[in-house]
Amino acid sequence: MFTRILVGYDGSEGSRAALAAALRLATQAHGVLTTVTVQHHLPRYGATIGEVDEEREFEAAEARRLANEVQAAAGEHGIDAQTTIRAGHPAHEIVHAAKSIDADLVVLGHSGHSGLWGTFLGSTTERVSRHAPCSVLIVR
Repeated sequence: MFTRILVGYDGSEGSRAALAAALRLATQAHGVLTTVTVQHHLPRYGATIGEVDEEREFEAAEARRLANEVQAAAGEHGIDAQTTIRAGHPAHEIVHAAKSIDADLVVLGHSGHSGLWGTFLGSTTERVSRHAPCSVLIVR
């Protein structure tokens, strides 16, 4: 049974489905749930220092909003979820988070905000499934 569950959460429909599945699993197994939200931190275009600071503030506020969503959903299931916010590449940070908490299972949505693969498996999900140190559940 999976008792240390990690969810990659970006607020997309896919990550919401993953969170719902992980909450059900954690409830059944009396497991510990951790979510990871990854910030990119820098704009993807040439920007002034003020624009970079503005983008950082926006991403920090968005990450806090997502963490509050997770806490509310976990509270409905009677689970005390640990929420973490990391900066970097999403797949890399999710794999590192899974290693750092010695996760039994990583739960991810089929696709998130990335449009790289369209309706196919998301690039972050695909990379995590290849490199995670544990089992990966991909939720549609």
